[in-house]
Amino acid sequence: MKKSLSIISPEIKEILRLPNKKEKLNEIFAEIHPYDIFILVKDLMPAEVAEIITALGILKGIEVFEKFKIKKQRRIFRHFSQEWMADVLEEMPPDERVDFIKALPEDRAEEILPLVAQAERNDIKKLMQFKEGTAGSILTTEYASLERGITAKEALEKLKLQAPNRETIYYIYITDEGKKLIGFISLKKLIVSRSDALINDIMNEKVISVSVNEDKEIVAKKLSDYDFLAIPVVDDNSRLIGIVTVDDVVDVVIEEDTEDILRYGAAGEYIDYMGSGPFQIARQRILWLLVLVIMGFVSGWVIQKYAFQLQAIIALAFFIPVLTASGGNAGTQSSTVVIRGLATGEVKMKDVIKVLKKEMLTGVLVGAVMGILGVVRALIANKSPLLGVTVGLAMVATVIIGTTLGAMLPLLFKKLRLDPALMSGPFISSSIDVISLFVYFQISFLIIK
Repeated sequence: MKKSLSIISPEIKEILRLPNKKEKLNEIFAEIHPYDIFILVKDLMPAEVAEIITALGILKGIEVFEKFKIKKQRRIFRHFSQEWMADVLEEMPPDERVDFIKALPEDRAEEILPLVAQAERNDIKKLMQFKEGTAGSILTTEYASLERGITAKEALEKLKLQAPNRETIYYIYITDEGKKLIGFISLKKLIVSRSDALINDIMNEKVISVSVNEDKEIVAKKLSDYDFLAIPVVDDNSRLIGIVTVDDVVDVVIEEDTEDILRYGAAGEYIDYMGSGPFQIARQRILWLLVLVIMGFVSGWVIQKYAFQLQAIIALAFFIPVLTASGGNAGTQSSTVVIRGLATGEVKMKDVIKVLKKEMLTGVLVGAVMGILGVVRALIANKSPLLGVTVGLAMVATVIIGTTLGAMLPLLFKKLRLDPALMSGPFISSSIDVISLFVYFQISFLIIK
């Protein structure tokens, strides 16, 4: 009878002490999905996880092993026998296997590679040559392919032989004698076609593919745009090198979104948060925080420069927080929208003028509403029409500057071939704080002398 996960969890460590632990582990985990097994064992010691994975057998064990992050995988891997090390590497998907080998120390990788079969070893060496961040770095060579000139019946027979060792057979790629990609056919179409139909007649020759050197973000976008489950990767001579599957693209999207979020929040590069100490986390964040402190010093300098006005009219100081916050928030909103638009392709560099006009008009409309609220607040609290006009005009100007600067800075970074997400929210907010203070005091100087 299948036990609930909550009951199984406390039992695992006890089972590992039994002489018949392999049989017991297989009995408990027989009907449990590999992901659920991962959840149950992920906090155990690497040696204990290695015992469990080995007990599960190569197929199910590998599925559990693949769920761990590479850092934990390396620790678990050390506790496998040499035979299991070879089996693990041979059964892993080619792209994940290469990522794992790259994460190992060079001397350790050289020690392990001879354990792997020659075919897999050649595959590893070939895939390791591709530049990081390109289609080549995330492709798998486990694709289904057929030659032209055969019938649908013959194709299905050949596909049966290939299927056990392929990551997906939903699409079958047709190549010529030189491995040049000339077409593809879906498994569904192959099954419903007449058994005597020639592949040449039923294949689709309009193949959507990507170059092996194409950026992986572009690959992800193409898969999304065309709603493919996989997309072929070709070299400069249109020879089929491998395929990128939708699950690999999901990993790319998560990775890129994570990087963008961290950069936009000025939190540095990605690190394993739960596996890192305070010193590592602080090192990731300190640079941006120091930059923001300097920006704060500049804001203080502006206030000091106009201290004579603050001394003359104390009420001016009451509106500094709301003005700087409004400008910063407006800037962060517009930068978020533009950065997202750049990432999805909705906003392009040719749209700079359109974006500028749109954000300036948005700033005028939003700023006017917020400015009226500021005027009312100044009139009620301070009974000063001049202060009300000053606050109202400063609010409009600040919000316009915020929306415009927030939209233009990411576009500028894109033009300079930098990641727009580097233009972080805190940096934009701090920059607008300085400008808002300067504008506010200048307006007050002209209106309230």
